[in-house]
Amino acid sequence: MPREETTEFELEMPAQAKYVGLARLLAGSIARRMRFSEESIDDLKIAISEMCTNAIVHTGNGEATRPPILVRYLAGDGFLTVEVRDRGPGFDPACVLDRQREDLLGKGFGIPLIRSLVDVFECDSSPGSGTVVTITKFVDRE
Repeated sequence: MPREETTEFELEMPAQAKYVGLARLLAGSIARRMRFSEESIDDLKIAISEMCTNAIVHTGNGEATRPPILVRYLAGDGFLTVEVRDRGPGFDPACVLDRQREDLLGKGFGIPLIRSLVDVFECDSSPGSGTVVTITKFVDRE
């Protein structure tokens, strides 16, 4: 992800489902100002919903004493990168990143869906250390 001439926004939110819409709304506003297509904005909003929902579920599912989730938006020349960071128990990404289609009917559908909607997907996690999921979407060039 390019780091030159970027603008960064951060949203720290309680790990509760009622705040996911705020993360989506901010992404949509930033992407719209960057002249993303409406289809790409919808893709970003769906991906961010999944990322935040995963973070909430794995960070205590709304328990008030759980640490907040951090959502970072990095707007650059022709791209938007969004990072969702939680302080949940973490996991081995290899357990879900290589799932085959037939494994998607149960848990684990979110990550394949996110990957299908964005241009770049990264997941950094390990048991006991929380999780950082990062996506990048490039502005459609006509």
